[in-house]
Amino acid sequence: MYLWPLVTLIFINFVLQFGSLENCQKESIDTNTPADSKPKYRPSDKFTKQEVIVDPRLSYKVNMTDFVKTDSSDIDDIVEELTRGQGYVILPQIFSKEDVQHAHDLILYLIKKEGPKATHFHGSTSSQAKQNLQARTWNLLNKGRIFEKMVQHPKVMAIFDQIIGDDFQLGSIAANTLLPGSDGQEPHIDYPYWDYYERSHWPMPPKVPEVPFFMNMQSTILLDDFTVENGATAMIPGSQIRAEYPSAEKFYKNYIQTTGKAGDVVVFPGLVQHCGMPNRSNGSRTGLIVQHLPKYIRPMEDIKRSLRPEVLQRATPKMRRLLTLDYPYPSILDEAEPLNSEGSRSDFKWK
Repeated sequence: MYLWPLVTLIFINFVLQFGSLENCQKESIDTNTPADSKPKYRPSDKFTKQEVIVDPRLSYKVNMTDFVKTDSSDIDDIVEELTRGQGYVILPQIFSKEDVQHAHDLILYLIKKEGPKATHFHGSTSSQAKQNLQARTWNLLNKGRIFEKMVQHPKVMAIFDQIIGDDFQLGSIAANTLLPGSDGQEPHIDYPYWDYYERSHWPMPPKVPEVPFFMNMQSTILLDDFTVENGATAMIPGSQIRAEYPSAEKFYKNYIQTTGKAGDVVVFPGLVQHCGMPNRSNGSRTGLIVQHLPKYIRPMEDIKRSLRPEVLQRATPKMRRLLTLDYPYPSILDEAEPLNSEGSRSDFKWK
């Protein structure tokens, strides 16, 4: 009977440290984020009413084949606009409100759980405090089936098939969230062009006009409404015609902003000069940034090496293509079968 006071003290101490048994169980359910991870900085206090505390993956089932019906008769016109016209096209409402809301809530939850991550293209005048107001979330194929679905939209893939080849790969999928007060980004062009300000890193221009292929196509999936006030992406129309790293002075005199509604997708070549603008609103603004590359460009994110086995096992044919899981190169050709493995009359077809 004398042990009961001691047991009671131990239990009280446990509750004070861990909140409750229920909270401990919720943490351990989330297999994508270790239960003992404690981010040093929590941008979630910037979300106000948008803060998401419970893991959204526990209550939402993603239908991997239920895409919003879209018109595909305009694909040729879109390709023309992207390559020879303004350089960007907004595809309206190609994801359902439910899928968009789930992806939105999951990104805010992951930011809260994971803390600060590597970000890109901060202006040179941004303080560390301001830089923390731009939150990236990486490796998204590992963190929710909704992201596996969103990178396989049939219309987006059909457009990019024509521009960067029907065996293009997924170079990266991440989320960029501008929190209230964020300064936005340095005007830039995207990977692999993003160090074009130092021309010594790059080969000399080709001699034949037909050779300079596009080496990147981007899609930005809007998970919030993008407005002028919350920092909708700024672009220089027509700047995809030539590879040129933007001058900030010239950029800010000539940009337009690509505003849109949650569920819209903005597609554009990575050569379009662009940047996220300052968020002067009272709420966060989130978009998924999906990078698509020809098969011969080394990807920015090492997605294949980081994927969990179950994600690889359930990969659809489209996902296998995006991850180049069946692409044979690089290869140890000294150990390859003695076949005519390349050429128009090849014995080997990998597609």
